[in-house]
Amino acid sequence: MRGIVTAAACLLCATALAASEKPSDTYQQAMKDLSAANTALRNDVKAIEGAGAYPDYNPIEKDAAAIKAAFEKTASFWSEKKVDDAVKLAQAGITHAEALEAARKAKDFDALMTAAVEIGKTCGGCHAAHREKAADGSYEIK
Repeated sequence: MRGIVTAAACLLCATALAASEKPSDTYQQAMKDLSAANTALRNDVKAIEGAGAYPDYNPIEKDAAAIKAAFEKTASFWSEKKVDDAVKLAQAGITHAEALEAARKAKDFDALMTAAVEIGKTCGGCHAAHREKAADGSYEIK
């Protein structure tokens, strides 16, 4: 009986350890890239909004490409882990980045704003479901 209890306790501890893990360096870099690109996007959108009738949408090209690349790495990461909801969120992020680029080309401010908001929602949804703050202030994967 003692062996069964010990085995159960070990299994429980192993499950708890597996539940939270440090993300890989590649994944952490993708998150940093996505954060930087999203910050740049917000700044570029503010500049477009402040520029008036004929704003320069070209800076958004770099933002959209960086966001799409980061979401592609994110989708790959979650696909390898077989976490379907996170894969779907990352794929939605790719779609929103493509919409962002289309809006840039069309100089469609409303579509650009919609895509930017959806990118933020996608990030937030995934973070809420799959990220937790560790005691040291870093983040781990749930």
